[in-house]
Amino acid sequence: MEEKRSFQLKKTDWAIIGVLLVLAVGSWLFYRISYQPPKEQNLAVIMVDGKEWMQLNLLEEADRTFSLKESCGIPVSFQIKDHKIRFIEVDCPDHICENAGFLSMEGQTAVCMPNRVSLSIYGDEG
Repeated sequence: MEEKRSFQLKKTDWAIIGVLLVLAVGSWLFYRISYQPPKEQNLAVIMVDGKEWMQLNLLEEADRTFSLKESCGIPVSFQIKDHKIRFIEVDCPDHICENAGFLSMEGQTAVCMPNRVSLSIYGDEG
């Protein structure tokens, strides 16, 4: 005849479960209190051949499209919309820079290697 075994938790088992639960809840609360999502920044810097070509304060710029073709002969265009900026209409084989989409967070960068143009987002000027 088989003997039925009952499963019971000991006091130490309950203590371990309690400590793990407190650690999990504490970690979650610490994350929720201390986490700050990245903020949209306002300074877009366009560099050509490693030299700063243009700074744009995205908070002050109207929605528009502009090209570097007229100013420096490089077939690269940008779009500013809703305080964000992106590469559009580049003359290169892969269009990787266009796939980066709109940039608006500090630290974001997109580069068009064939045209030697980069776009980076920084905090405000002040």
